[in-house]
Amino acid sequence: MRTTLRILTAVATALTIPAASLLPTTRAEAAEVFTVYMSPTGSDANNGLSPTTPVVSLVRVQQVLVAAKPTTDVEVRIKQGTYSAPPMHDWRFYVPGHTIWFMPVDYQDGDGLSGIAGRPVFKNKRNADGSYPGGYWMQPRLPSDPADPLYGGGTSGLRFSYLQIEYYSAGGLSIYGDSGRDTSDETYDPPLRVRGSNGLNGNTVFGMVFTHLGNRWTGGSYGYGAIVLTNSSGNRIENNHFINVENVSPYGGYIHGLYVTHFSSSNQMNRNAFSYISGDPVKVRNMSNYNTVEYNTFTRTGRTSHYRGEYCDLACARANDISRQCASYHNRFFNNTLGSNYAGTGTLPTWSLNPAGLTNAGGAPCSIPDGDQRLRTGYNS
Repeated sequence: MRTTLRILTAVATALTIPAASLLPTTRAEAAEVFTVYMSPTGSDANNGLSPTTPVVSLVRVQQVLVAAKPTTDVEVRIKQGTYSAPPMHDWRFYVPGHTIWFMPVDYQDGDGLSGIAGRPVFKNKRNADGSYPGGYWMQPRLPSDPADPLYGGGTSGLRFSYLQIEYYSAGGLSIYGDSGRDTSDETYDPPLRVRGSNGLNGNTVFGMVFTHLGNRWTGGSYGYGAIVLTNSSGNRIENNHFINVENVSPYGGYIHGLYVTHFSSSNQMNRNAFSYISGDPVKVRNMSNYNTVEYNTFTRTGRTSHYRGEYCDLACARANDISRQCASYHNRFFNNTLGSNYAGTGTLPTWSLNPAGLTNAGGAPCSIPDGDQRLRTGYNS
């Protein structure tokens, strides 16, 4: 009952957002769209190319796309129901200059939630012993073929609309733009963390529900975030619900609603609802600049602050034997509706930085442009 009340409260709070602002940006009409169909009662023996021959897994969807090699926008149309879906950490298919859109089967451009029969649900598939396998629902990675146009990164153009993701220990969606690449510059001592590629950029996450994530719900290893961006920039994350994203003690602070890390910049994270997040709901790390966090609603989240900016400076890198990092800068946290801490025992500060200092870049070679600072805030209530 407690979980049900949490979900209903979070959704009701989120629905106070003006309706006109909640519709996803529609793309220009394309002459042709390549479509793959999914159904909970489908089969991966099918080809997925018609509503009567749907597939049942994201693994099979990618196989169909690899075989077909479409050069147009792609739609993955997903019939309502619950998919028993183990973590998928090997999505590597992209169409340069086009989008791949994961959506309900009955969704039309510009529709809101009222225009569909409901959100399809992806629920982690239990092991034979009843435990849940560890990992994220989906982790897009860089292509492994050097001949692929996106091998060095670029605009991946993934879109996710009106799906529900639940019971994954690490989190929901992890866009991993440094996967399989060297990210250490060893001319420094300790090494300096650097970008491993041009990133996996230009993705959209809209109208999604991420719920019951982290090891409070799955057991096993602790989680990191409902959405984790690693070297992933220019994304739009809007009108999503992050509910019951929780780790058990002593790892409660390790998981976040949004974790924006390692060169993930110019992301718009607006008009989302966060409820019962055991770690700080928004965390930004290491040269992730020009991000906006605006018009969000927070209910029972966090231990330190609503917005947490961190990086591992020279002393931290030496103490923990990891690569050194630099501060992020020119981030904005404005017009958000704040709430109590996760425990419900008091108010939660708006923001915090570690190491402290709005202009503390972390020492050479790290720097912040003259006149700029790590974070600006205002009009939060």
